Amino acid sequence: MSKSKSIKSNVIYEDGFFMGEKDIKIYYKSYEVEDSEDVIVISHGFCESSEKYRELIKTFNKNNYSVYIIDHRGHGKSGRLGIDNSQINVEDFNYYIKDLKTFLDSIVVPNLNDRKLYLFAHSMGGAIGALFLEKHNNYFEKAILNCPMMEIDTGKYPKIVSKIVSKLFCTIGMGNKYLFGHRPFNSKPDFINSATSSRKRYDSYFNKQLEHKELQTSGGSFNWLNQAFKGIKELLKEENIQNIKADVLLFQAGKDTFVKPNGHNKFVSLAKNCEFVRFEDAKHEIYIEKDEIFNPYIEKVLGFYDK
Repeated sequence: MSKSKSIKSNVIYEDGFFMGEKDIKIYYKSYEVEDSEDVIVISHGFCESSEKYRELIKTFNKNNYSVYIIDHRGHGKSGRLGIDNSQINVEDFNYYIKDLKTFLDSIVVPNLNDRKLYLFAHSMGGAIGALFLEKHNNYFEKAILNCPMMEIDTGKYPKIVSKIVSKLFCTIGMGNKYLFGHRPFNSKPDFINSATSSRKRYDSYFNKQLEHKELQTSGGSFNWLNQAFKGIKELLKEENIQNIKADVLLFQAGKDTFVKPNGHNKFVSLAKNCEFVRFEDAKHEIYIEKDEIFNPYIEKVLGFYDK
């Protein structure tokens, strides 16, 4: 394990690496606020990184929450698994959950002391978070699942076709090929088809991607999709959802083009302590939406953690 530390204002910043499942190096960051009462762990989405959550982390810090976040395997500064720098691949979706547990056991929990532990999980990270809550239900007291990946929007290809094709490509040894419509990082911005309607926040992260090659993830492999389908099937089983002890707040976006609502609806109907909030005008990434959406959204987020 390697790490570095610095102090800015009342926040102690640390970053480093730990060894994840199958000896993949996993990058993490922590933002410890002096005398904070509680700790939030962030699980980011597909093709994202810890860098994308800078604004949200600052908001949490200002509200007296310490924050810990990792770059999931194949993302950001963590070990790459795809055929190039842009592609996301994973051998087994459960490796994401195992990495998160190692992170908690080796880095987060030893620094927790008597503080409470909360989760903020978005999209793919929401699927990872939900599975973690089901498998290991004694870590988090509260969890926000932001547009979690519980049913993938497969676009012009029906879900059943996508499942069959992805499984077939894996069976014939072509699981590492890019998904149809996915390709290496494009240096030209595409705000119209992005997951936010905030041009300012979209440009902010896209410009960072142009500057830093490790942020240029942009597409998945057939193997990743095949594993994602398996993970979703597991997390939506009633007996698994019933294992969750944490209080859950699930956010849904009315203009989401990345995940569909049916998975959310099923999860909410089966979960014991799950609040549901839908933002009708929001796109997928509500946490970086325009201010008219973001401001009432962050009020609900903080209200849920605070109460």
